[in-house]
Amino acid sequence: MYVDIRRGLVYFDRSDRVLGAPPLRRYAPGDGRLHAVPGAGDDDVVCDVSRDRRLALRSAEWLAVRGANRSRIGFVSAGQAPSVSERLLSHWTVFDPSGQRALVGTLNGKARPVTLDTANCEVLATMAREVDARNGEVDPDDGRLWVPDPRKADALLRVDCADASAQRVAVAVGGAVARVRFARDGASLLVVGEQGTLSRHARDGTTHWSLDFSAIGDTGAGNLFLNQAGTHALLSLPASKRSGWGEDLVVELERGRIEANLLRQRGPPARLAADWFGDRVLSHAGEILDFFSGNIVAELGTQAREAAAEAA
Repeated sequence: MYVDIRRGLVYFDRSDRVLGAPPLRRYAPGDGRLHAVPGAGDDDVVCDVSRDRRLALRSAEWLAVRGANRSRIGFVSAGQAPSVSERLLSHWTVFDPSGQRALVGTLNGKARPVTLDTANCEVLATMAREVDARNGEVDPDDGRLWVPDPRKADALLRVDCADASAQRVAVAVGGAVARVRFARDGASLLVVGEQGTLSRHARDGTTHWSLDFSAIGDTGAGNLFLNQAGTHALLSLPASKRSGWGEDLVVELERGRIEANLLRQRGPPARLAADWFGDRVLSHAGEILDFFSGNIVAELGTQAREAAAEAA
């Protein structure tokens, strides 16, 4: 699943139970229609979309190429033949602002990300360290990738996707950083620490506020979602002291206060999956939940499956 609130982009893939058929589809939120994605394979997933709407695709399943595991990496631009490589085992891709280069995470060799030319998939540069873009976010202003620094506590890396260079930004979170993303206005950063903290920082690392939720549950692989207005965050904990299925904390972002604790009574695949539109959150099962109450307000699955059946 790929959801971009700012640009209104939604893609569903074979990992989502919303679809009745596995191929990648673009979803139109306005009318609930599903559209095929030209140039995409049946098992492709969307990793990123460039500013000119070029797609970075990755095969969901590994390929066996000359006795080694590989992924199909593709860059698809409207009206042009896709550029495809099967030389790397990749698990994420992030465009630079030009769309002519992309930083690609790999599991080959030392697992260091490489910068690829999106026109021919040639390697242009290799990062000096391991990072994981899935725990970070691209700066909406300059297109640089902000991610946790895997080698140093209380630190983020600001990565130039064009040449794979990185600058360190110090943030006081009392340990390693688990996840970082930009506030909705792009002016500040929200940082989840592995020690059970959520904090808001200026771009230079200055702390606006810090919230300790370690007494409630562990960060684990929990995600951080924002409502469309950017006034609140939903911190999704995979498990908590009160619920083995997990707990969602509704946090007011101006002062960093927990306004609600939402206990989950169901497990996967009903776990939260992505930001949605308005004050809504979307699960992989196609449930649209109210951001502040956690109640199911609509079922996207039926509508999307009907649209998929008609398209077939």
